[in-house]
Amino acid sequence: MQNPDCESDSTSFSDTLKTATAWRWDFGEAGATDTRRNPQHSYLSPGMYTVTLTRTITGGATQTVTQIIQIGELPPPFQQWKADTTICPGDTLTLDPYPNGAPAGAKYVWYPKGDTTQTLKVDSSGCYSVEVILPNGCKIQDRINVKICMEPAAQEGSKWYFGGNAGLDFSNNPPSPITDGKLNTPEGTSAIANSKGQLLFYSDGITIYNKDGEVMQCFELANCVPLKGSPNSTQSVLIVPQPTCRGCEYLFNVFTTSDINGEKLLTVSVVDMRRNNGKGMIIEQNTTLQTPTTERIVSARNDVDSTYWVISHDYGTNKFRIFHATPGGLVETSSPELGMVHDSPNEAEGYMKFSSPDSASGQRRLAVIIPGPPQNYVELFNFNDSTGVLTYDKTIDLGPAPPIAYGIEFSPTGEKMYISFQGENGTNSYLKQYDLTLPDSLLTETAITIDSSANRKYGALQFGPDGRIYMAIEGSEYLAVIGEPEGNSLTGVDYERDGVNLGGKNSQLGLPNMVQDFTQESSGPGFEANGFCTNEPTTFEASPICQPIEDMYSWDFLGNGSFTAPSKEQKATYTYTQPGTYMVAMRATNKCKDTTVIQEVTIYETPPQIDLGPDKDTCGAYVPLDMKVTAEVYAWIHRGRVVSREKTYRATATGRYIAVAFNGPQGDCFSADTLEITLRRPPAFSIGPDTTLCRDSSIVLSVGSERWIEFNWSTGEQTRDITVGQPGSYFVIVKDRNDCFNSDTIQVGELPSPILNLAPEYVICIPDGQSVTLDARGQGVLEYEWQPSGDTTQTISVNLEGTYTVQATNNDGCVTEQSTNVVDKCEPRFFIPDAFTPDGEGHNEILEIFGAYYTNFSMRIYNRWGEVIYATNNLEDRWDGTYKGLKVQPGSYPYVLSYESLYYPERAPTVKRGSVMIIR
Repeated sequence: MQNPDCESDSTSFSDTLKTATAWRWDFGEAGATDTRRNPQHSYLSPGMYTVTLTRTITGGATQTVTQIIQIGELPPPFQQWKADTTICPGDTLTLDPYPNGAPAGAKYVWYPKGDTTQTLKVDSSGCYSVEVILPNGCKIQDRINVKICMEPAAQEGSKWYFGGNAGLDFSNNPPSPITDGKLNTPEGTSAIANSKGQLLFYSDGITIYNKDGEVMQCFELANCVPLKGSPNSTQSVLIVPQPTCRGCEYLFNVFTTSDINGEKLLTVSVVDMRRNNGKGMIIEQNTTLQTPTTERIVSARNDVDSTYWVISHDYGTNKFRIFHATPGGLVETSSPELGMVHDSPNEAEGYMKFSSPDSASGQRRLAVIIPGPPQNYVELFNFNDSTGVLTYDKTIDLGPAPPIAYGIEFSPTGEKMYISFQGENGTNSYLKQYDLTLPDSLLTETAITIDSSANRKYGALQFGPDGRIYMAIEGSEYLAVIGEPEGNSLTGVDYERDGVNLGGKNSQLGLPNMVQDFTQESSGPGFEANGFCTNEPTTFEASPICQPIEDMYSWDFLGNGSFTAPSKEQKATYTYTQPGTYMVAMRATNKCKDTTVIQEVTIYETPPQIDLGPDKDTCGAYVPLDMKVTAEVYAWIHRGRVVSREKTYRATATGRYIAVAFNGPQGDCFSADTLEITLRRPPAFSIGPDTTLCRDSSIVLSVGSERWIEFNWSTGEQTRDITVGQPGSYFVIVKDRNDCFNSDTIQVGELPSPILNLAPEYVICIPDGQSVTLDARGQGVLEYEWQPSGDTTQTISVNLEGTYTVQATNNDGCVTEQSTNVVDKCEPRFFIPDAFTPDGEGHNEILEIFGAYYTNFSMRIYNRWGEVIYATNNLEDRWDGTYKGLKVQPGSYPYVLSYESLYYPERAPTVKRGSVMIIR
C-alpha cells in the first residue's frame, strides 16, 4: 500500500507483450486508470485487487488480460524517531526504529554501509537511513541527520577535481591542493562529497572514480561501458543527488553532455552509494534524455522541499529542457522555447550557470554564454525554484569574437556577473565584471576589465565554498582568484592571477560543474547586529553553536572584557552613547563547546535634534532655513521629494518642509524636524543686471528704490550702497515698511586691466645735462597718457627731476595708472694730474686734485720703499713735492685714493690706484 508520507510510493506495472501499441489499465480501486505501457499506481489500503489491462496490438486488434494482486500492509511507523539530532564530539548515538518492539519478521537495511541490524551505533556526522522490510515485501524507510557539534556542514562541494590531475580541498581555508586525482581532461568535470566534506566520487563524464581513486564498477549491469561525456565538452558531466522519500541521498544522477562536434547526446547514469561497502556502484548507464543537445547542463536545489532542478539546452533550436529530480524519480517537466537559437557549434559551447536564489522569493538568475564568432552574447533568464518556471529577461551583446566568451559566474548577491574571454588570432584573453544593478544601456559600457593576457587562455569560472570565485587558466599551476566578488572596482575585487597553487599540477580550461547550492559559503556560530546609532538600542542576535543543543550566551558590548550574565536568550540589546568602533564579543557555551566570537561593530553618532523653530507666516521671496546641526548627509523634503541636500535651504513656496540630518553608511542615524511655512509674495525687487569691474578697481552696488528701508548685504554691510572691489556673487536682503522681505543677487564679473611695468625710479645727473627715457612697458594697452607732459607714447624722454605718471587704457575701457620718480643723482668724479713740476719756476708747483659728488675722501702717496710720504683727508690740501721739509727726488710716486658716493651712501667705498710724476 502507499506510504502516506511518500506521495510517490506506488506499485509498478508493465506489459510484457512487446507488440502492443496502446494500453488501458484498470487498477481495481476507485476507477483508477492509466494509458502508459509501464504505469504506477498507489493503493491506499491493503487487500486483494483485480487489475485489468486492455491492450491494442499491431493491426488494431485488442486483448484483455486480468490478474489478481495482493497489496500488503506497511510496516508500522518508527517509534521515537527524530529527523535531526546533534551530539558532542566523541559521543556515540544508538539508532533504533523500534525501541519499544519491532514487527515480527522485519528486516533492516541501513545507509550508508548496508548494515542489516535493527540498531546502529554512530559516532560521526552524516545522513543515516534505515529501510524496514516486512515478510510481505512491504517496506518503509526514514532518515536522521546526525551532526557533530561545531563540525562544518553543507560541504557537498568541498572537493574539486579538474584539469591535469589537479584538485582543491575546500575543507581547509585556504583550500589545499589535491594531487592524487585521476582526472586528466581539458574541460568539464564534476565531483560530489557528503555534507561533512568527505569525497564520494568524481568524474570527467567518461569515467567515474570512487573516493579511493578506483574506477567505479557497475552493479548487475550486463554491459558496463564508459559514460557518454566528452573531454572537449564544456560541461561534460554534472552529479546531482536523487531525492528519496524519507531516506538519505544515496542515489546520484550523473548527467553527461557530449562534444558538440560528436553525438550531441544528453544522458543520465545512476550511482548507488550503498553498494560496494559505501564506495558506490553504477546501477544505470547512459539513458538518453535528449538529442541533439548543446554542451550545457546546470542544476540547483529547491531548499523548500530538497528536490533538484536540472536544465539543459537543445542544439539547433531555442528550447530548454527542465528536469525535476524528486522522490518520485527524474521527470522532464517542461521544454520552454526562450531566447536565441543555438544552431552553430560555437554557439553551443559556452557555460550555463545559476545564481544564488533570492531568500524571500526563491527566484534566481540563469545565465547562458553564447560565443561567437561573429558576436558574443550572454542571455539572462529568471528561474523559480518552487515552480520550475523559466522566463526570459534580457540578451546582452558582449562584443565581437574573438576573443571568445566562455566562462560565467555570479557574485553571491547576483548583482555582479563575471565572464571570461579566450584570446584567439592575436586577441587577448579577458576577465570582466558586469554590474547587473545598472540600466541595460550601461552594462557593457561600464564593464570592468579585471585581467587580460596576450599569451594565456582563460577558462571556466566557479564559485567556491569559501566565498571566492576561481578561474581556470590553461596550462597554469595556479587558479586565478577573485577574493571579493561584490567589489565595485579593479582593486575592490581583490583579484590575483596566481591566486591558489595546485601543488605542481596544471589547470586546463574546465572546473567542476556542481549543483549551484553546493558551493555556497557555510556559516558557523556568530551573531548579527542591527541598529548602529548612538542613543538608540543596538540589537544583537546570536546564532546557535549546534542546534538543537541548548546554549547559554553572554555579551561584552564594549570590548573591555566585561561580560553580561549568561542567558538562554539569543537576542540582546545595548545602547551606545558614543560613536566609534567596538570589538563586541559573544560567548556561547553548551554541554559540548565553549566558544567566543568577536566582531567589529561601528556605531555612528545620531545628529542632535533639529529645531527649525515655530511655523512661519511671512512675506518674502523665500524663508531661509538652517538645520544648525553637523551631519554627514542632509535632506530637505517638500511635497514628497528631496529639494536640497545642503545644511541650509531657501524655502520659496508655501507648504510643509521636513529637515533630516543623517549619519552612517546607510543613513540610519538621523534626526528630523518639520516646519509649516506660509509665504506671501513681496513687491518685486532688483539690484539691476549683472555687471563687471576692472581688475584692481571697485564699483558701487546700490538699492535704488526708496520703498526698501533695511538692507542686509552678503558682505555684512547694512547700508543702501556698498563698494565692492572683487568679482563674485553679491546678494542683499531688503525689508520695506510693511515687514515684507525680498532679495536679489547680482553677479559681478571681472574685466582684465592693462599691465604696466614702469620702473619706480629713474636717475639723471642734471649738471651734466643728462636726460632719461621712461618706459611704461605695457601689456594689453590700447593708449597711454603721461602727466604732466601729456605725451601719448609708450616711452618719453625727460631731463628734469620730479614725479611722472602714466595712465594706460585697454579695449575694455579699464585703466591702470603707475608713477615713477626722476631724481638728480650724479656719480662721484675726480681729476688727478699725471705729473707736476715743483722746481721753483712758479708754474705747476703743487699737485692739484679736483673732485665732486663724493664724501669720506682720503689719499695716500708712497715712495719706492712703501713709506707714506703724503696723506690727507681734505681735497683742498695740496702736496708740494716735499717730505719732512725736504724736496723729494724726481720720479714716479704711487698713490691710493679712497672715497664714497655722495648720492649712493649704500655703496661700498671706491678705491683708485695710480701714480704721479715729479719733474724738476
